[in-house]
Amino acid sequence: MKLELYVIPRQNRRTGLFVPPETLGTAESSDRVRHGIEWLTSRQNRLAAWIGRGIRSIHDYYVRLEDKIDPEERVLKAMAVTDEFIVHTKVPAEFYRVLRRHRRKHVFWFLIDFLITGVVIVFTPFLAPIPGPNIFLYYPFLRLLSHYRAILGASSGLRSSHIEFKDLPEGRGV
Repeated sequence: MKLELYVIPRQNRRTGLFVPPETLGTAESSDRVRHGIEWLTSRQNRLAAWIGRGIRSIHDYYVRLEDKIDPEERVLKAMAVTDEFIVHTKVPAEFYRVLRRHRRKHVFWFLIDFLITGVVIVFTPFLAPIPGPNIFLYYPFLRLLSHYRAILGASSGLRSSHIEFKDLPEGRGV
């Protein structure tokens, strides 16, 4: 599957990545996490299917939250499932610059979330008796996985030899 990307200028003088929502949805549907959730949901065992539906609803909520935090992170995670891209940009070098910037950013936050997750795991014996979900562990762990997948996506774009550059269509950008 070829992923169609747009490298567009943003208002803060930085360049960003954009993928149309329908294309992003198609790329995310080939994600292994989503496949695992759907597999669990479709089980004949009612308890397994119920757990799968719960996980799907939590995952969907997390995706909406993630979209508000950093929409480009979803683009990078979609890039992780392929190494063939059609990139619409005026300057091809800008695509690589954006990917390097995002890879550095996500490596930094991956390390921070790795440390936070490690500290929370150490304190799990004290946090476990607290009723309710362990959001102190879940959130940093989910962010850790998300940053890891974003790093994979940026790396996929940087090392791909199957990139076709096209000029930006009129009306895109600013």
